[in-house]
Amino acid sequence: MKVKEVKDTRWLSLLAEETEHKKCPTAKGLYGFLATYRFVALVYLQADVLPHISRLSRLFQKENVNFLALKVQVPVTMACLRAIKDAGDHQPPGSFLSKLHADLDNPAGLGAYSIVHEEERNKRGPRKGLTREELWGRFRSQVMDPYFDGLLESLERRFQNLDLLGAFHVLSPQAATGDEAIYVANLQLLAGKFLQADCNEVLQEWSSFKQQLIVGPFKDLDQQQVMQELASEVGEWGLLYPSLSKLAAIGLTIPVSSVNCERDFSTLNRVKTDLRNRLQGEHLATCMRLSINGPPTRDFPFRRALELFFKTPRKIKCSQAGCQLCHHH
Repeated sequence: MKVKEVKDTRWLSLLAEETEHKKCPTAKGLYGFLATYRFVALVYLQADVLPHISRLSRLFQKENVNFLALKVQVPVTMACLRAIKDAGDHQPPGSFLSKLHADLDNPAGLGAYSIVHEEERNKRGPRKGLTREELWGRFRSQVMDPYFDGLLESLERRFQNLDLLGAFHVLSPQAATGDEAIYVANLQLLAGKFLQADCNEVLQEWSSFKQQLIVGPFKDLDQQQVMQELASEVGEWGLLYPSLSKLAAIGLTIPVSSVNCERDFSTLNRVKTDLRNRLQGEHLATCMRLSINGPPTRDFPFRRALELFFKTPRKIKCSQAGCQLCHHH
């Protein structure tokens, strides 16, 4: 059994009532799954972990992602997760895990639901009860520690090149007034990784370009806009700063933001409705491109589209008799 979605309903109290008064076997099975020490402790663990993950996730939900913020926030998130793991039996005040045993003993709270170790519900006959310390020790060794190890490993694998990612902050407006030594080191790192040009050429371009960030046309732009202008093949910036232009183009291809992906999924749900569930392939892609990049719906020439559609003989006829478009008689 898997818990896949969070709901506002207080399922524990509801299932307990269903089990006691209505003798519902389904409710009894679900109640037996939920009213265990491991499940309750895991819920409390998630309540402590998810705010840190959510805080990091919000950085990726902006279209204009700050590269320096990612470089800073990822290690901070990992440090917070390690702190929860290392705290062990001494969770900090205010955390949910620090209140776990107090809540289990509270008659007005979880104490009313006979939370036991899951093995006690699966075994028949008398069984020696485990102490809270033994239950907590098992939970830490079997659930909590492996969970944190896997989560931290995933974050480390996902963000292997944080220094390289943070170095692209040199192309932001804030870089012009920051610590020169830091941004020179960032340029040297990027040039050594991506460019074949002499690093001195990149630094010469930077000495001129940072003035564009201070008093030039880039002074009121954000980082994404600056990089888009630099990477554009239309303007003159690629000719003036060829090395920085290449770095900007590379930085723009880094998939750090989830905005476009989420927008595409929203468009897919809007375009591929129940009535158009067989829409796929190139036709689906075309409809999505039109929905995302096309003109507003109110400006669409529906009459012209119908004329083009009925230029080819169709078996489909509209409901209007005498229609000049579909020639319905």
